[in-house]
Amino acid sequence: MLMNCMIIDDEELAHNVIEEYISRIPYLTLHKNCYHAFEAMEELQKSKIDIVFLDINLPEISGIEFLKSTTNHPMIVFTTAYNHYAIEGFNLNAVDYLLKPFSFERFLQAANKCFQLHKLNQKPKRETEKHSNNFIFVRCNNEDIKINLDNIIRINGLKDYVIIHTLEEKYIVHYTLKAILEKINSSDFIRIHNSHIISLKHLQSIGKNTVTINNTKLPLSIKFKEPLMNFVKNNF
Repeated sequence: MLMNCMIIDDEELAHNVIEEYISRIPYLTLHKNCYHAFEAMEELQKSKIDIVFLDINLPEISGIEFLKSTTNHPMIVFTTAYNHYAIEGFNLNAVDYLLKPFSFERFLQAANKCFQLHKLNQKPKRETEKHSNNFIFVRCNNEDIKINLDNIIRINGLKDYVIIHTLEEKYIVHYTLKAILEKINSSDFIRIHNSHIISLKHLQSIGKNTVTINNTKLPLSIKFKEPLMNFVKNNF
């Protein structure tokens, strides 16, 4: 999920630094360099921009005045040498306020904030498109069984079969774990091991190398632990 960026600054050095930082972050791409606000206003009308890295001390009109004059503007990250505008910047719903000179680590923090906001804004649309219903049908014992997603606790894989554990009973169906996860297609479910998928709604705790779900301990593999922890941190 790439995000288009615009830099608005009247200093060449600032453009060079921010360009280099953007190039190091895989989910950012630089769309346009602007050196004054009016040029940026024109570009915003023509292009889809997700993030604007905006200086405050600009010729003709300031970054604050620019932001006040625009409607439905992208996410704004102020990049400035003046700290006394910070409160006003946040009152205008800026995502972050970077005080020059800022490090790559501090820039990355701001970019991550934007990325998480972007995901939250996209999530309802994606789930509406992909999931009009909160259930799936699976073939089991020569019948098509309807299973409500809220009732699924966990799923474990056995080669080309999976066992779907629900609040009421278990279903053994001819699917791989990857295929059943794609069929469920919900952010409430996440893989924690080569053999296990869990429902986050029923998750009770996360340990060093295990999770507890519905009073059952399951193994948590190293490669799936970081995505699980990041998801929980960013969404709950």
